[in-house]
Amino acid sequence: MTFLKNKSVLVTGGAGSIGNELVKQLLEREASKVIIFSRDETKHFIIKKRILDDRFETVVGDIRDYGSIKRVFEQYDLDLIYHAAAMKHVVMCEDFPIEGVKTNIFGTQNIVDLAKRYDVPDLITISTDKSTNPVNVMGATKFIAERITMNAGYSCVRFGNVANSRGSVIPVFVDNLLNGKPLIVSDLDITRFIMEIPEAVDLILKATELAKGNDIFILKMKAFKLGDLLEVMVDRIAPKLGIFDDVPVEISGLVRGEKLHEELINSIEANYTYKIEDIYLVLKGNVEASNYEEAKKVSIENYTSKDVEILSKDEIEIIVMNYIEKLNKRGILE
Repeated sequence: MTFLKNKSVLVTGGAGSIGNELVKQLLEREASKVIIFSRDETKHFIIKKRILDDRFETVVGDIRDYGSIKRVFEQYDLDLIYHAAAMKHVVMCEDFPIEGVKTNIFGTQNIVDLAKRYDVPDLITISTDKSTNPVNVMGATKFIAERITMNAGYSCVRFGNVANSRGSVIPVFVDNLLNGKPLIVSDLDITRFIMEIPEAVDLILKATELAKGNDIFILKMKAFKLGDLLEVMVDRIAPKLGIFDDVPVEISGLVRGEKLHEELINSIEANYTYKIEDIYLVLKGNVEASNYEEAKKVSIENYTSKDVEILSKDEIEIIVMNYIEKLNKRGILE
């Protein structure tokens, strides 16, 4: 991926698990400078201990504060922006909708406005399956963030559930197991798209290479059933963690804004959907597919988690054990 060589790259909200991997990949591909911008100073402290490279810098600030983020554009001559800063949790956005709007909409507008003002050629906003036919505040704000991005001529990627990322279901379940807390699920029949952190980063990088603006990139991925994950945690993972007592489980019912199945492409977008290898490409209506080599029109009505291949329990167990192994290496389970 020589297109990243000697590039100066800004990653907003990039101090988490996906951001860590993305920064490593950018540095390996010889980016000249990688800057993380986020408001969590603790994460900055941790990531700077893990990534020791003179080309890597972190800046504490908030995308909701125009002056705060503007200083980064003034200090660095940026070639590329990955905009990942967001409020990502459905329940938090439902409880504090104006905060979701400030971060996901106004914050995105700040980033895009500054990118245009300072002539940054490439920007990719990291979005979510919840932006497709949104039924909750988080999804609605990310839907608008996508529109802000594409109206400025930039690009987006849409993620499903990123396995083992901070705050996602597997780390929460493992933590609850270790602390004797109940595993709470809203509905056993829920399905969710799933991708692992390396796949998420690979999608971002492939999208960077392919993007021409006014486009959305989506990885073809499998899904998992929440009831299967619960069974794996109780019957397979708990004993491996030395837990042989009955594991408490609570079925709460769907929470506000929660879908039974997620969507990554809706019925309108399906008319403008193409495929490049294992990636779906959704184009804005007036964009020519001929601009993309190897783009082939696909015939789909939509793309939902109930209609794709479901992970087996064995596959789910491998993903969970990968996370536990990482905890072991960091000494958390010792």
